[in-house]
Amino acid sequence: MKNVSPHFTIMVLLLGSLLLVPGPALAETISFPLQIDYPFLKTLVIHSAFTDPGQTMIITDPVNDCQRISLSNPCFSSENNLLRVEAAVHLKGGALMGGNCLFPMEWDGYLVVYMKPGINPDNWQLSLNPVNSVLLDRNHRPDKSLVGNLWNLFKAPVMARMGNICIEVNEPIAELKPFLISAVPEADSSRVIAMVESLRPGIVAAEANAMKIQILADIETLAVTSEPSTPAALMPGEIDAFIKICETWDSFLVQTLMSLIDMPLTIEERETLMTVLLDTRYRFVSEFEAKAPTSSGDFVREQFVDAWERLSPILKKHLARDMSANSWGFLTFFAASDALAALDKLGPVFNIEISENGFIRLARMLSENKALTLKYNQLLDPDLRKLLGMEPSLEIIDPALNEDLLEQEDTKAQPETGSFPMLMDARQTIMSGLYKILMPGICWAGKSWSHPSLKEMRVWLVSKDNVDTHLKKSKILLEVATRKILKKDNIPKNHHQMFQKAVYATAWQESCFRQFIVDKKKLTYIRSYNNTSVGMMQIHERVWRGIYNIERLRWDISYNAAVGVDILNLYLKKYALPKMKSLKGKDVLDSDSVACSLYAMYNAGPGGFSKYVKRRSTGKFSKIDKHFKEKYTWVKKGQWDRLKDCY
Repeated sequence: MKNVSPHFTIMVLLLGSLLLVPGPALAETISFPLQIDYPFLKTLVIHSAFTDPGQTMIITDPVNDCQRISLSNPCFSSENNLLRVEAAVHLKGGALMGGNCLFPMEWDGYLVVYMKPGINPDNWQLSLNPVNSVLLDRNHRPDKSLVGNLWNLFKAPVMARMGNICIEVNEPIAELKPFLISAVPEADSSRVIAMVESLRPGIVAAEANAMKIQILADIETLAVTSEPSTPAALMPGEIDAFIKICETWDSFLVQTLMSLIDMPLTIEERETLMTVLLDTRYRFVSEFEAKAPTSSGDFVREQFVDAWERLSPILKKHLARDMSANSWGFLTFFAASDALAALDKLGPVFNIEISENGFIRLARMLSENKALTLKYNQLLDPDLRKLLGMEPSLEIIDPALNEDLLEQEDTKAQPETGSFPMLMDARQTIMSGLYKILMPGICWAGKSWSHPSLKEMRVWLVSKDNVDTHLKKSKILLEVATRKILKKDNIPKNHHQMFQKAVYATAWQESCFRQFIVDKKKLTYIRSYNNTSVGMMQIHERVWRGIYNIERLRWDISYNAAVGVDILNLYLKKYALPKMKSLKGKDVLDSDSVACSLYAMYNAGPGGFSKYVKRRSTGKFSKIDKHFKEKYTWVKKGQWDRLKDCY
């Protein structure tokens, strides 16, 4: 064997050591916009350059004060990839002789200056560089008068002043950096710190509705060597953390929507806000009710990115044009949200996990209250209902209560043993007679509501012995609420019977028409198996928080019934009827299928409509579809005796 050269051995060892070293991290440049709408740009320019009396820019000749130019009311737009600035102009000129201004002449019109925007990467200072100009008369036509011909005498000092306009845009960048660091797990913070240090401006473009500054950042991404493993189900403590961050996310979403409360939103925009809110809440419900919910970070991030995609056009349209003192906060919020969406596109090579602190930072960008916290509560919020295009509160009109008959009936209750008996035959006779006299119904809720007494709740207990009486009372409550809703919202008459049957079938499917039960020897309102939905119509407290009064949903059967009808009507009016117009062929829904689509949305939110249509098209109905269709068929055929199977 020949001797091996020592140089060759060293080369082999070096090569081997290089192969053993992990591969270098990958670098990727992301971009996201800082968008300055033209109305806000106008405010910034006026504050920085039109600082003379009356928000004007006055230009005089230091040698000849007989000549004076005054610019005011600058307006911004885009033309041929340049920023078009149009300002009202007042010219005054004459011949200066012996300290006197002879033959003075004044002229009013408009000056249009075409400018190329740029930005200094060192200090984030936005500059506007004049490229061309034209003088227009009062009718916005090129001026051909003597003044127009003499414009070149005035042009140089005007262009010099316009070219000196500078706007500092570093404020949103300064707020953006700590937010991005807070938006990732601690293990990834070093990469994000390096990323924020690389933030720099890219192209500045004058687009149709706004000036857009491209923000660039270099991010170190880790190579993905294998498919990510399926995450394990969350442990009990992790589930608590999952609920906590989802509640924070929901509070943040509501806070974001409420920033639009005073804006002139269209009907379509309000419906978009409602759809995003409901879809997001139903997805949380679906995830939470899963047998093994997984990573809260992934879930919340996905929800944020999806909601941002749908809400950002509305938010940018209205908030970026708001001339409030918090305009920079709005722009920072937009940039931060766009940055998160850009980072999300990197997928598994980069982790985004928006923390509670991150959501609070984002929310404070939208609010002038810098001490804002995100509190999750179940209080009714009339402003939220107004924002979503709903009435300030749901009006419930109930018949008067015959206290004497109830008092007589209540004396027949069994002895106090800690539990409450089911209604007896004598009660059935009294209540049946009462309904013949006091149609349409009986309950305690009125315009001024208070918690019901035990006596009032006992009236609504049901067992096999009083199913028929209880059903009559319950149907009357639902009929009253349905008639009121259908009349108010002008639902087409050909849908009235279907809708009433769908209401009955929903109450049957959800609770067998029960509001109250005896549980562990105590009378209480009925709850779902997972303690999230309440009452006869099983209204989900998390989905409808802030929109309806949770306490009344629990204890007021009349209110619970009316809310259930209101929700079904909302899905019919705002979703089913509009979407049905686009269905063709085998997807066209008959009356029964419309009812089933309403219940699909009742359980899954607005997105449930298209999912039901797809299931119907393939014939692969869910168990929920089949159970509701069963109840709906019984209602259509009048097979009310089947209700006794519930008890």
